[in-house]
Amino acid sequence: MRRRRKELGMTQSELAEGIISVPYLSLIENEKAHPRPDILQPLAGRLRSTMKNLMGVTDEGTIRKAENLIDRIRTALVYDGVDQALEDLTELKSLSSAIADSKVLMKIELLEINVWIHRFDEERYRNQLETFGKRWDNFEEEPNLMIWYLRLKGNIAFLKDRYEEAMLHYKAAEKILPDVTDELEKAYIFGNLGKVHLLMSNPALGILYGEKAIEIMLRKDRWVEMCSMLNILGSCHTHNGDYMEAVHCFERVLRMGNQFSISKVLISRTYHELGICYMKLQEYERATHFLHLSLEVVSPEQLPQWEVGCVHQVLCQTYIKTGEIAKAKEHILKAMDSLKHRERLRAECLIYLGQIHYAKGEDEHFIRCYMEAIESFLKMETSEKVARASHTLGKYFQSKGETDQSLIYLLLAVEHYNSLFPPVDFEVTLPEQKTTVKPFPQ
Repeated sequence: MRRRRKELGMTQSELAEGIISVPYLSLIENEKAHPRPDILQPLAGRLRSTMKNLMGVTDEGTIRKAENLIDRIRTALVYDGVDQALEDLTELKSLSSAIADSKVLMKIELLEINVWIHRFDEERYRNQLETFGKRWDNFEEEPNLMIWYLRLKGNIAFLKDRYEEAMLHYKAAEKILPDVTDELEKAYIFGNLGKVHLLMSNPALGILYGEKAIEIMLRKDRWVEMCSMLNILGSCHTHNGDYMEAVHCFERVLRMGNQFSISKVLISRTYHELGICYMKLQEYERATHFLHLSLEVVSPEQLPQWEVGCVHQVLCQTYIKTGEIAKAKEHILKAMDSLKHRERLRAECLIYLGQIHYAKGEDEHFIRCYMEAIESFLKMETSEKVARASHTLGKYFQSKGETDQSLIYLLLAVEHYNSLFPPVDFEVTLPEQKTTVKPFPQ
């Protein structure tokens, strides 16, 4: 009743006038009073609703159909199947008028917000997230909905490369996991925590969370989502230097792709990750083979532009290592064009473009690229990348005998390398002495 009244922009006084008192209406809305049919009927008429809806009664078949559509949309979004998700969402929203269960209605709204996040429609998802909080002022009391809400907030920060902020939301969600019964949401949170730990240079923790997510997916027979989690786990192993473990994860995804109907987008990502892994193993021919496959297995419009850019970025890295500088430059320019709206990834491209300039003896352009990249990394507070880029630039200036410039960047590298490790438990400053210390015997 409260939700419907707010949808129509009515005050309690406007709804209650001539039917019941405002205090009694307040008791009804807070589920502390149960009105008789002769009171409920005129309230329903004024709210342009039905007695069944106001009483929270929904046909079981409608609920089952809605839950099935919710599940389909969630699965579609794992593979960036946004068009399919939108089609199912239209059908789901048409059902909502026949649904009185507030928890199901909240799920539908959160799902719609998630779709707009995947479409990068910031104006829509921000407005709907704000409206959701105002309309459903009691959603925080329901752990299964609160965890979903926090995950969406984390996803928004993640898409903007604000990993520390994303981590705060995901960790807040992790705290309420003991009260959550939705196992799929638990797996999504573990998977997201795995990704953020990976990108914040803590692949060991990423592996632990990835394995937790996979364990749930296996138990729930969610084979398709499990493939996505295997890609996260494999990426963590690659970053941790466990390349054969990583290859095992990616090959497992490809084997499952032959047995189940798995989206080409996910297969493309798996080829991409295999390419990175083989580049790290210095098997450059196999690396370029899989990287090119990742672009060929899907049509251009199926992959988001930033993902296409990431593949070109890794191809550039590979060609730099094989000394094919012209090919490396061709791919890094394509990458930068695709990544112009993703600052962190574009800053990484500046590093590789700088390496290309250095290889060609264009030192001035090399320095400019690295300085611009470091400025971006500092702004985004990505310590590992600041440290590595500053270290390289510091060593370069040292080799040129430019000691002052060298010290600036090497000290910056030291500062940010230091932030990657936890502080030691004990204090550096000694406590004040209480007694006179006796000298050691001679």
